[in-house]
Amino acid sequence: ALLINKDSDIVAQYDKYGISQTGKRAISYLGVPIPVEDKVIGVLSVQSTQLASRFNQEDKNLLNTIAISVGVALHNAELYEEAKDAKAKAEDANEAKSAFLSTVSHELRTPLTSVLGFAKIIRKRLEEKIFPAVKVEDQKIKKSMKQVSENLNVVVSEGERLTNLINDVLDLAKIESGRMEWNKKPIFLQDVISRAIASTSSLFEEKGLSLKKKVSEDLPVVSADEDKLIQVVINLLSNAVKFTDKGSVVLEASLDNGQILVEVQDTGIGIAEEDRHKIFERFRQAGDTLTDKPKGTGLGLPICREIIEHHGGIIWMKSTAGVGSTFFFTIPVMGEGTDKPPIQLERILKSLKKQIKHSSLNTLKKAQTILVVDDDTPIRSLLRQELTEAGYEVNEAANGKAALDMVRMSKPDLIILDVMMPEINGFDVAAVLKNDPATMDIPIIILSIVQDKERGFRIGVDRYLTKPINTEHLFHEVEELLEQGVSKKKVLVVDEDASAVKTLSDVLNARGYKVVESNSKDFLATATKSKPDIIMLNSVYNGDQKKLKELKLQKGMENVMFFIYE
Repeated sequence: ALLINKDSDIVAQYDKYGISQTGKRAISYLGVPIPVEDKVIGVLSVQSTQLASRFNQEDKNLLNTIAISVGVALHNAELYEEAKDAKAKAEDANEAKSAFLSTVSHELRTPLTSVLGFAKIIRKRLEEKIFPAVKVEDQKIKKSMKQVSENLNVVVSEGERLTNLINDVLDLAKIESGRMEWNKKPIFLQDVISRAIASTSSLFEEKGLSLKKKVSEDLPVVSADEDKLIQVVINLLSNAVKFTDKGSVVLEASLDNGQILVEVQDTGIGIAEEDRHKIFERFRQAGDTLTDKPKGTGLGLPICREIIEHHGGIIWMKSTAGVGSTFFFTIPVMGEGTDKPPIQLERILKSLKKQIKHSSLNTLKKAQTILVVDDDTPIRSLLRQELTEAGYEVNEAANGKAALDMVRMSKPDLIILDVMMPEINGFDVAAVLKNDPATMDIPIIILSIVQDKERGFRIGVDRYLTKPINTEHLFHEVEELLEQGVSKKKVLVVDEDASAVKTLSDVLNARGYKVVESNSKDFLATATKSKPDIIMLNSVYNGDQKKLKELKLQKGMENVMFFIYE
């Protein structure tokens, strides 16, 4: 610091440091350095051109304090800018990482679909046709045949495991980019748990573990994405099996203070104290990765946490190493005064499907034709072999333009459509077909690596499945749509309860049915005018049975199906 109270001393300082004077000369001068850590970045000074001895030691101390504060403020500002730049770079890197994960995962899916699909076809052909026809006594050949079967089983199981890993990475990328699709609706958590148990039953059988289920049957309704919650419960159950060699797994669900509490308890290896903070972190796994071989991507539990927190719940765990672990999560119940518990629509729709299946409308006179549209030759070959084996006649198109030309020449009974194709993408093909009265009733199944169900359903496609192909699921949807006959069956819903009508209409519309609504007073007139395929009646309807029979005798109403619900 420099304190000078005489103009002669100031002149001496100028001369000492060889500084030339500019402007009006100061008589009193006080200057202090501005420190930033161990450096001086400037000087804070005050001067008087009129008074000698204007500044004293107290002024010097005060200005020194101010200079230190300025230095701290400037340093903090510099750190903030650096942190902001670092944050921006980190966000850019994170976005690049998510984009990379998503792109690579998508690129892996196409060849994986072919590998897995053809491996299953080869296994099926060998076991059903070739091996039974081979009569050999040579033990070496028998042993080789057995090894071939076992090797194919490994290829299929490892392919399915790889599919699950890719799905985890894609889910993470979608969550991070905010592109995860959510389909919330009123559901029963009992149904979620039952479906998750059914999906993991083979895991319990393989390890000889028992599952004890303690779930209240009268749990209230929650508003949730059913498929996402099934994913959470499946993950917790499969983790419990994975890390448990003996004992059992207990799954409990109960109502607790306005929330449903779900617990999954195992008697496995447990989690060490120092590893517990890792398990909900992405790409982190408990244990020593050099001595304990990783089992999965380390993404399952972080994705579960994202799903549960999106629903307004929380997920946590408690564990004792060597004794076992218990995972908990909560889901808020739907508030009082919200929608009534949903009508048992799944049961209604199952009954509808059975009636449609046995309807005389669907007696097949010839093999039904399916058009497969995909620019990937192995995928078309895979689908052709599978569908032809099932008794369908299959036509192929390698791009959207060829598909539209083929449909206009000869209408297929159903179309399986890829999205990513040259020239015209699958969404545009579907939009053209669904907006043309001549083709709008052809059922369309989109089968693609692109996950944009909302856009597909908005266009009017009937089902949206993602690759790799789950042939069992695909066949189920193909069979269901072909039984239905056309893309949209017309359903007349008759009920005095407007909320029940709306609930049914929403679900039926989402399932591809065209819905006409009516009350009991206008029922017969509406039915005669709209000529529905199915009439759904509330059981309280006490209409004239004679008039119902007359309705069935009207032209175009001979095959109408009645469905009564409570």
